[in-house]
Amino acid sequence: MRIFAKAVLVCLVAALLGVTAHARQPRREFVDSWRGRRVEIKRTLITLVYHERGRLGRIYRNKRDGLTVVTPSAGAYFQFDGRDSEQDIIARDPQQVVERIGGAYQRDEPVETGFYQRIDPQLIERYEPGGALVVRDVRIDRDRVRLSFENPATDSPAGQIATWLTVQWPKDLSVALTEAPLIDALIRQYVVEVQETP
Repeated sequence: MRIFAKAVLVCLVAALLGVTAHARQPRREFVDSWRGRRVEIKRTLITLVYHERGRLGRIYRNKRDGLTVVTPSAGAYFQFDGRDSEQDIIARDPQQVVERIGGAYQRDEPVETGFYQRIDPQLIERYEPGGALVVRDVRIDRDRVRLSFENPATDSPAGQIATWLTVQWPKDLSVALTEAPLIDALIRQYVVEVQETP
């Protein structure tokens, strides 16, 4: 009897794992449908270039974060993801994001009197319609999908992320990613695949 119960348990676990793996297949297919694709920009994508000061004082120069976020119901906006337990900075204008970073990331000097900028914005870079990018990666999180892009121009540093586009969903995404057609349509408002010529 115990052998039979163990066999049934093993079969149930295997079946559940199979169902979970099958349900996750659409996520993998969605990622594969975009990763590595050359795209043409349809709507401007915005990137913040900034210096970031680490906890031990080291400065990381020319870091890049894509600010463009699109949603199915709230339109588009710009967002800088929070660090050091700071909240995300959200605005309808990228310049407002820069101004808010100045206040949110000002830190006291531990030894000297005064303060320093933990995040020090340098410039806003725009990727305009008609330009070309390559989808480097697609990341699916709990309630968002983020595509990161490389610039295919020969003078761009190899492997550097140029910008990213975030699709923010109003609730948790399903395991089977049944929202994929709507997410795809939102992405295509900003970029469209370039058909490779044979």
